[in-house]
Amino acid sequence: MEKKLTAETCTLLERHKGFILLIMKRSLILSILFFSLTASSFSQKITLELGKVKLAQALKSIKQEANIDFFYSDNELDVNRVVMVNYKNTDVLKVVSDLVGVHFNVEKTGDNIMLITPVVIQTFQNTIKVKGNVSDENGEILPGVTVLIKGTKIGTTTDFDGNYSINADEQSTLVFSYVGYASQEVKVDGKSVINIKLKQDISELDEVVITGVVQRKKESFTGAFTTVSREDLRAVGNLNVVQSLKTLDPSFLVLDNNVMGSNPNVMPKIEVRGQTSITTEGIADEFGGDPNQPLFVLDGFETDLRTIVDLDMNRVASITILKDAASTALYGAKSANGVVVVETIKPQAGKLRVNYTTDFRIESPDLSDYNMMNAEEKLEFERLSGRWTAPGYDPNGQFELDNIYNATLAEIKRGVDTYWLDQPTQTGTTLGHSLYVDGGSENFTFGVGLNYKNQNGVMIGSDRETWGGQINLNYRKDKLNISNILYVNGYDANESPYGTFSNFVQANPYYRLTDENGDITRFLDENTKVGTLYNFDVVNPLYNSTLKSFDNTGNFSLQNNLRVIYNISNAFRIQTNLQLRKGVTTTKTFLDSEHSSFLNTTLFEKGSYSNSRIDNFSYRFNAMASYSKILNEDHNININLRAEAEETKNERLTVSAVGFPAGTNGNPAFAFSYTPDARPSTGLSVYRRVNVLGSANYTYKRKYLFDATYRLDGSTTFGRNEKFSPFWAVGLGWNLNNEFNMNPEQVQMLKLRGNIGSNGNQGFGSLASTSIYGFNQTINVFGQGVNLATLANPDLEWQKTLNTSIGIDGVFFKNRFSTTFNFFNKNTDPLVVAVDLPSSTGLFNYPINTGNLVSRGAEVILKFSPIFNLENRVVWTLGYTATMITTTFDGFENSLKSLNDGQLSSRTLQRYRDGFSPDDLWAVPSLGIDPATGKEVFLTKDGQQTFEFDTDNEIVMGNSRPDVEGVISSSLRIKNFTFGAYLRYRIGADRFNTALYNKVENISREDVTLNQDRRALYDRWQNPGDVSSFRAISLTDFTPISSRFIQKENELIGESINLGYDFSSANWVNSMGLSSLRLTAYMNDIFRLSSIQVERGISYPFARAVSFSLNASF
Repeated sequence: MEKKLTAETCTLLERHKGFILLIMKRSLILSILFFSLTASSFSQKITLELGKVKLAQALKSIKQEANIDFFYSDNELDVNRVVMVNYKNTDVLKVVSDLVGVHFNVEKTGDNIMLITPVVIQTFQNTIKVKGNVSDENGEILPGVTVLIKGTKIGTTTDFDGNYSINADEQSTLVFSYVGYASQEVKVDGKSVINIKLKQDISELDEVVITGVVQRKKESFTGAFTTVSREDLRAVGNLNVVQSLKTLDPSFLVLDNNVMGSNPNVMPKIEVRGQTSITTEGIADEFGGDPNQPLFVLDGFETDLRTIVDLDMNRVASITILKDAASTALYGAKSANGVVVVETIKPQAGKLRVNYTTDFRIESPDLSDYNMMNAEEKLEFERLSGRWTAPGYDPNGQFELDNIYNATLAEIKRGVDTYWLDQPTQTGTTLGHSLYVDGGSENFTFGVGLNYKNQNGVMIGSDRETWGGQINLNYRKDKLNISNILYVNGYDANESPYGTFSNFVQANPYYRLTDENGDITRFLDENTKVGTLYNFDVVNPLYNSTLKSFDNTGNFSLQNNLRVIYNISNAFRIQTNLQLRKGVTTTKTFLDSEHSSFLNTTLFEKGSYSNSRIDNFSYRFNAMASYSKILNEDHNININLRAEAEETKNERLTVSAVGFPAGTNGNPAFAFSYTPDARPSTGLSVYRRVNVLGSANYTYKRKYLFDATYRLDGSTTFGRNEKFSPFWAVGLGWNLNNEFNMNPEQVQMLKLRGNIGSNGNQGFGSLASTSIYGFNQTINVFGQGVNLATLANPDLEWQKTLNTSIGIDGVFFKNRFSTTFNFFNKNTDPLVVAVDLPSSTGLFNYPINTGNLVSRGAEVILKFSPIFNLENRVVWTLGYTATMITTTFDGFENSLKSLNDGQLSSRTLQRYRDGFSPDDLWAVPSLGIDPATGKEVFLTKDGQQTFEFDTDNEIVMGNSRPDVEGVISSSLRIKNFTFGAYLRYRIGADRFNTALYNKVENISREDVTLNQDRRALYDRWQNPGDVSSFRAISLTDFTPISSRFIQKENELIGESINLGYDFSSANWVNSMGLSSLRLTAYMNDIFRLSSIQVERGISYPFARAVSFSLNASF
C-alpha cells in the first residue's frame, strides 16, 4: 500500500525535507557504487492503459508495474480525482508527474520511493480568479487537462466535468495541454471566464490502428491502411460515410452506376484495390452479397453495406480501411476485398452532455449530359429516316401519312416543343436530425442516440426515410470492463411512380403534355392504323404517374453487441463478444390495371401485385486471449488467440397476384387470381462458419517489426469435402527514422513495410454443397415425382487470394508533409464461377473452380502544408491521391465458352479469356464510314478491309478502367473559418458510348418514332462524298458493335467544395448555454467535365447537391 502521512507528520517532513533528501541521495549513491546497479525503477519505462480511473487506482497500478512506493499527504493530494491513464513505453517519473498535476513536485529517492509534495504557490500583484471549461472540438468535456501559467510551475487540472479554476495575474498567459491534443495558449487579459476547445494532435490521432479485433500501434504495424476521422468525413459531405470515404482514400472506389444514377434506394458498388471475383448470375443467391465488395465492421462486429450507408455519420469517430494481407488476415476467409472498420463515438463520463446536428440537402437533376432533339429537329429526322414514306406503292397509306405529318408540323409551328426530361424530376430535399446524450460516473457511462433522415430523390415520388436509435452502456470496475450497444434501425423506401426515366428521354417533343382540357391522357396519339403497317398508339409516359401503382420496401432491424473484457494483469487479458441480429424486410409492388405495360394483356391479367417478406437472424460469438509485454525496454511482444462461431439464417416468402378491377388501390383481396402457372415462392439459406485465429507481433527497439497471423476457417458455403481452409499472413517492417536516429524535428516517421498472405472470399450465396430436389406436379402409379433443382459440387474449393504488398510511409517537418506509397499484387486462384450445364440436364449456374484473376496496382497519398501555423490556427494543406490498377485472367482455357457466347449474344463487350482483363472492351475494328456508300468498313484479323461484319474478327479495342484515378484537394483553416475543395480526376479510360450506339445509330424502324440524340440528325451520312462518323441516316437495320462506339474519356469532377465556420468562441454562443456551435455548407458533384459526350443516368438521373449542416453541443 501507499504510505500516507498525517498532517503532523507532513509538517515534520517539510521542516527536515532537505536533510532527509540528503541522506536518501547519499544512500542511493552508495548503493550504486557497492552493488554496481546499472538502472533503477525510476529509469524504467512502463506501459499502462487504464483509461479514466481514480488517481488512487492509477498509483496502485504503477506500484505493481514498477515496484515502487509513494510518500504523500492524503490531506493535500486528492487521490479520488479522475485521471486519464494511457501511456506506452513512457518513463515512470513522467507518468506520475502528469497524473498528480502541476500542483505537486515528484522527486526520486532511494529504496524505490517517490516523494510527492505540494508546490509552493507564487502570488501575483494583480491576481484574479480565472475559471472555465475545457472540451474537444465536438464539445466533449476533457477531465484531467493541465492548465499552467506560462513561465511558472503554477497550475491546475480540469475536474471530472472539464471545469478548472486558477488564480493568475490578469496579464499572464494560460497554457492548456492534454494527452492526444495540441497544446493551446491563451492570454488572460483580465478575463475571468475562459472556455477552451482543444484540437486533436494529428500525430496522436494516427498513433493507433483500429482493426476491429485488436488495436495496434501505427509505428509497429506492417500492414497497409488508411484512417480517417469524423472531422475528415464531415469535411467532404453530409450524405453518408461511403460517399465521403471515396474522396479520402484512392483505393476505396465507388463505381458509377450509369443506369440508376443517384437513386437513393440503390446501394453503391464498391471496390478496394480492384476485383477478386467474376460476378455472373448464379454466383450469389438472393441473400448473397457482392463478391467484390469489402467486409464492413461496425464497433468490432461484422455488418452489411446497407447498415453502413444508413449509419448516422455524426456518431462516427473514425473509419479505418485495411487493404493488404497483414492488415486483413485477422478476418481470414472474408478479407480478400479489404476490410472497412467503423468505430462510433463512445460515451464520456461526467455531467450530462447533449449534441445535436441537423443536415439539409438540396439535389437538382443533372440533365446536362442529354443531347436530345427538339420538336423541329425530330420531325425532320423522321422524314429523312423514311418514317413518313409509305413502303412500296401505297397511295392511300401515303395520303394518311402526309396528313399526320402536316398536322404534326402545324403543331410545331404553333410552338409545341415539349421538354419531357423535367416532367418526372424535381428538386429533391433531404432533412436529417441527429441527437446524442451521454454522461455517467467513473465506473458507469451511458450514451443514447436518435437519428432521422428523410431523403427525397430527384425523381418525383422516390424517397428514402431512415431512422435509428442507439443505446451504449459501459461499466468499468477494477479489472472488469463490460460494454453493450443496442441498435434499432429501420427504413421506408419508395420508387418513383413515373417509372424509368428513359421513357421521358425518348418521348417526342412535338406532343403536348395534356389535352385541351389540361388533362393527362393515356395516349399522346391514337391514330391506330395507317395503311397496313404503322401503329400510332403512342403512350403518354406521364399517365402511369396518375395511377395508384406503388413500389415500397420497409425494413426493421435490431442488433445487440455485448463485449466483456477482463484484465488479468497489465500484460494479459481475455475478451468475449456476442452479437445478435434480427431483421425483417418487406417489399410490396403494385401495378394498376391501367398501367401501360398491360396494353396487350387480357382483362383478367391486367394489374399485378407482389408481396415479399425476408426474415433474417444471425448470431456471432468469439473469445480472445491477449498478451502484451515490453521486455527490457527493447522487446515489444503482442500475442492474440481467438476462436469464433457464427450462423446466419435467411428466409423469404413471396406471393403474387394478377388481375385487378380498374380503380383499386392494390389490395390483394381484389385480385382475380394468382399469377398463372405460379405458386407462392420461398427461399431459405443457412450459413454456418467457425474459425480459430492466432496472431503475433514483435518489435525490437522500435526499429524492426514482425507480424504473423494464422487462421483456420470452416464454412458451409463451399463443397462438403472442402469444409475447412487455412489462411495466413507474414509481414515485416523497418522504422528507418529510428534506425538511423534521424532528426525528429525533420522526420517523424519513415517506415518501410512489406507482407504476403492468403485471404479468402465468402461474398457468395450458398453454393449448394448438397443437391436439392423439388416436387413436381405430376403423379403416376409409382407416386409423386421429384426433380433435381440444384446439383451439388461436393469438391468445390475455397476461393483464395495470395496478396503481396510493399509500401513506405513518411511524415516530415512536424507533420507538414506526409507520404504513402503502396504497391500490391493480388492473385486469386482458383476462381469460383457459375456455368451452365448442357441443356439436356435442365440445370444451370453450376459452380466450378476454374482460372485465376491477378490484380496489380499502386497507390499514392501525398499531403503538404505550405502554411502550418498551429499557434495562430492558420493551416493550408494540399493533397494528392492516385490509384492505378490492372487485372488479368488466366487458366480458363475453354471452360467459360458458354459465358462468352452469352456475352456475345447480349451485345456485352466483356469476355473471359486468358491473358486479358475483365475491364477489356472487345469489338470488331472499324475503319469508319465509306464516304461513297455511307456503309461501315471493318478490318479483319488478317488486315483486310470489308463491309461484312464478323464477330470472329473482334479484338480488344480498349479498357474501361482509367489509367490513373484520384483526387486533388486543398483545405484551408484560418482561425474558426474552414474551406475545402476536392476534385476527382480520371485519365485514360475507354468507354462504350451507349448514346452513340442506341440513339445515333442502331435505330430500328420502330425506334425512329422515339426521340434520339441530335447527332443522329446532324452527324450521319446523307449524300455521297459526305465525311461522317456514322452510317447513312436512312438505314434502319441492325448496327453491329464496332470500335467506332468506344471512345477515350478523361474526366474532372467537382466532388466536394465546403465552407465552414466555428462560432464556439463567440460570447453570444456561451450566453445561450451552448458549448459549441458550427455551421458548414457543401457542394457535391457540382460540375463534371468530360472529353466525350455520353448519357448518364439511363433509368434515374444523376444529381448535383448543395447542403448545410449545423452542429450544436450543450
